[in-house]
Amino acid sequence: MHRTSDNWLPKLVIAPGFLFGLAFIYGFMIWNGILSVTASRMLPRYDEFVGLEQYAKLFEMERWHVALKNMFVFGFLYVGGACVVGILLAIFLDQKIRAEGALRTIYLYPMALSFIVTGTAWKWMLNPSLGIPKLLQDWGITEQPIEWLVNPDTAIYCIVLAGIWQSAGFAMALFLAGLRGIDDSIIKSAQVDGASLPRIYWRIILPAMRPVFFLHRSRALAFGDQEF
Repeated sequence: MHRTSDNWLPKLVIAPGFLFGLAFIYGFMIWNGILSVTASRMLPRYDEFVGLEQYAKLFEMERWHVALKNMFVFGFLYVGGACVVGILLAIFLDQKIRAEGALRTIYLYPMALSFIVTGTAWKWMLNPSLGIPKLLQDWGITEQPIEWLVNPDTAIYCIVLAGIWQSAGFAMALFLAGLRGIDDSIIKSAQVDGASLPRIYWRIILPAMRPVFFLHRSRALAFGDQEF
């Protein structure tokens, strides 16, 4: 009886979350797929099947092409930028520096902020009339107003910058945990063989952290979808 309860209790605990995730994630994905091949507009319609007509109309819209381009730009730069900044911060903290706990807290602090607070803060900082662009203009560094946030060609990069700022600390925590989990004897052996520290990180440590990179990529994509 005890052995039976040990087998079924974990399944009962995770069953509600699994069922809700199955229904509200994959269920709605299937439902949206069904609606996309009907004549639905503001409200669902199941009485008329139109096939791929809705997709044809979608790809004819210029706004859709802009959104698609922005999505790929954001996804590539956001995931790559957060990964690069996170691993650099992790390598810096892995050198057993002083005040590591304080620095780790500072790096992780942006993760504690909501998307609304982050967006509002960066909106102020990049505002051409009162933020960093205005400060650079007042100091005489630039004569023309810098309109990164209001320029359609550069606004997406401002969003990428804010996203990297908010999530790089979490990436740092993941990579730092991975770095601390690597056996020190491997590093010492490489040092005995005459390998430099950058070469050790590039040829030994980073390849050994491949699972952490995959974890960060999947988490960053999910986090970026919410932010974007």
